Amino acid sequence: MLSSLLVAVTIVAHEPGYYTSLANHISRWLRGQDVASEVVTPAQMQGALAREKIAFLVGFESPSASEMKTLRDYSARGGKLVVFHSASPQLGELMGVKPVGYKAAAYPGQWSRMNFASKTPPGLPTSILQTSSVLQRAVPIKGRSQVMATWVDRNGKSTGDAAWLSSPQGWWMTHVLLADGDEALKARLCAALAGGADPKLWSPAKAAAKADAEFKAMRAYAAKQVPRKGEIHAVWDHSGCGLYPGDWAKTMKVLREGHVTDLFVNVAGAGFAHYASDVLPRSKTFRDEGDQLRACLAAARGTGIRVHAWILCFSATRASPEQMALFEKKGWRLKNQSGKLTEYLDPSNPAVRAHVLAAIDEMQRKYAVDGIHLDFVRWGDSAVKPRGAADAVSRFVADARRRVARPKWLTAAVYGKYPLCITTVGQDWKGWLDARIVDYIVPMNYTEDPKFFQELLADQSDTRSHAQRTIVGIGVTANESRLDARKVIDQVNMTRRRGFAGNALFDLDTTLQKQILPYLRLGMW
Repeated sequence: MLSSLLVAVTIVAHEPGYYTSLANHISRWLRGQDVASEVVTPAQMQGALAREKIAFLVGFESPSASEMKTLRDYSARGGKLVVFHSASPQLGELMGVKPVGYKAAAYPGQWSRMNFASKTPPGLPTSILQTSSVLQRAVPIKGRSQVMATWVDRNGKSTGDAAWLSSPQGWWMTHVLLADGDEALKARLCAALAGGADPKLWSPAKAAAKADAEFKAMRAYAAKQVPRKGEIHAVWDHSGCGLYPGDWAKTMKVLREGHVTDLFVNVAGAGFAHYASDVLPRSKTFRDEGDQLRACLAAARGTGIRVHAWILCFSATRASPEQMALFEKKGWRLKNQSGKLTEYLDPSNPAVRAHVLAAIDEMQRKYAVDGIHLDFVRWGDSAVKPRGAADAVSRFVADARRRVARPKWLTAAVYGKYPLCITTVGQDWKGWLDARIVDYIVPMNYTEDPKFFQELLADQSDTRSHAQRTIVGIGVTANESRLDARKVIDQVNMTRRRGFAGNALFDLDTTLQKQILPYLRLGMW
């Protein structure tokens, strides 16, 4: 059953998984702007479009003949379409746009910002940050459409590629809207498009008034908070390149001003290295951008920020196809319950453990890191596991401890639900704490539900020693949760009441930079 009559916008995800995830982000952004929406499948599209004035099409790279008929009928009735990353000539003809082919970025940061020249529809942002690596390029058809926004590279130079086009039928984006930061502006863009289809759906003036009131209330709430002496304020950098690829000093300035004490920087995994490794395959990022660990450490010098090399232990994510084939040939890859190979490597295989431990040795030998941060130090969620699976993981962590000599920290990102995580993924992290083979565990307590967050904290603080050696992970922009500054502050206060060592925020992006850290530094951090 589709949602109620209050719904005003349809978002059609062409297939489950990635496209549905993108559609859900759009729905969340619209909801934050008080615009009701529903995410539907193509099978539900015809019925949904009969009721609503604007539809966002996510994943319609090559729509079928029946889908095109539905869309043509909808457009003929005056419905507006927002099309993302399509290569369809038929859809292009309907929209007055000419797709001109797929293109991959020729250099890092080629498409890093969208600059909007158009003032229509009202309320459009002037620019939005987003790093896209591929486009389905499109150009306007004379007399039928025009360029609304162009792509700019990380140095501010226009690439000449259209980011958005507009026509009487709606709007066309040459990529997709990613949840990689600048989400407040992406929310405003989506709402402005809805308002362009029907001014009753969204008013720029009302939205601006609401945003101003929320800003003042948030500043007042943040200013009432007080810092806690000695607390750990950590941030995960999933990209491994900082906020400004090629300029680590600028990233460190943001972190220092935000009173961040620790940075987990993702520079390695079983199948890649963003640093000058002789153990792991050097990544495309290393080849294009240089040694990220060296640059990060150099920029951190004198800031007081501790840098921890974050390594994906038993996940081959980011490995090249050739490297994945090599892992398969060696018999390192795990299979799931259906017998299909996964991206996870076998923690019980001594050669796999030795491979990752050699990388840990190398990072410490070559770089003055303040710690090693273990992630994916577990079995794959759906992997076939042998008896004693947790023992193999614990043995690896103990071996890592022998290599990471104090005062360097050994920390581990873990699933928060204990003891369930022992049977599901082999993470006996309370055992690691009791054996003192890690300095801190960092449970990924990514949730928007205060009650569930409290339940996790209650279990993780079952002893004072456990709490004091736990840095609670908060999912600001995680797949599982999206938190505004008020919710982040509330979760930090919950952890303080139970005596935890501090917090780690996921993830370092422009949302954290613009919408979270400025409020935390007003009082809490």
